[in-house]
Amino acid sequence: MSTNIETSCAICNVKGNSTTLLDASTTDDLKVDELFSARRLPDRIHYRWVRCKTCKLLRSDPVKDVDLGSAYEKSTFDYSDELVGLTSTYLRIVRRQMSLNPKHAAIFEIGGGNGFFLGAAKDFGFKQIAGVEPSAEAISNSRVDVRPHLVQAMMSDGVLPQDHFDVGTMFHTLDHLSDPVSTLQSCMKSLKPGGIMVVAIHNVNSLSARLLRGASPIFDIEHTYLFSQNTARKLLEKAGYTDVNTGSYWNSYSLAYIIHLLPLPINLKKIILNSRVKKLLAKIPVVLPLGNIWVVGTKPSNLHQ
Repeated sequence: MSTNIETSCAICNVKGNSTTLLDASTTDDLKVDELFSARRLPDRIHYRWVRCKTCKLLRSDPVKDVDLGSAYEKSTFDYSDELVGLTSTYLRIVRRQMSLNPKHAAIFEIGGGNGFFLGAAKDFGFKQIAGVEPSAEAISNSRVDVRPHLVQAMMSDGVLPQDHFDVGTMFHTLDHLSDPVSTLQSCMKSLKPGGIMVVAIHNVNSLSARLLRGASPIFDIEHTYLFSQNTARKLLEKAGYTDVNTGSYWNSYSLAYIIHLLPLPINLKKIILNSRVKKLLAKIPVVLPLGNIWVVGTKPSNLHQ
């Protein structure tokens, strides 16, 4: 049985100093490793959520003492039906932040599953791609021409070459990390001076999060931290990035995935999503502001590591 460990605010580096937002919905005999699966059906299982009194960052506290690298190495890849919408959404975010011609740019991604975004980046014209992904199953499902560029690992210093990339990306991975500042700093070391880091995350201040509150799917056992535009900016600045900007974006999904996210009884969702109706729902595209934000920071041009 895993033990509980107290977490610290990633921005303030302080334990405690928080107010409870949501009580835990977990049990002592919970098999946490079985819950680490991309796009898992929302089941309202989460740790206690607290808000830092100083910076307002939300975090899970306490959490089970779980080896995230091992958990995600064994995680399954089960969101292939949504790759078209996800690809267009993420590529649109990156293109809006770039000033370089992609034909002269190198890009990496952290936690990119089967590398679907990197495949799109390659097709779009980026001269070089690289990815860091801990899931063995996800990498085995990658495109043949993308797979050689994927490293099975958790991002840390030395996993990717230093001062090499023009753009770094991380889509809905940052909120899963136990030490997001350290990971962002490792990413910075791999960027060229003046290179940009593009991150997409959930927004705790979104209309959907405020309306659904504890029923929102963002309050999940896989999430260690949840951000607003303000705390996301503070986090990147703490990691050393400059010219940090944030904004919101709309998601492209199928109607089937929208049902996946809705706070309906889980048994009802299983009936719908395991029926023939799902094939029809999966063909209906939906573009909605689902409460997500982007944050972009720049590696200082005078910083060589």
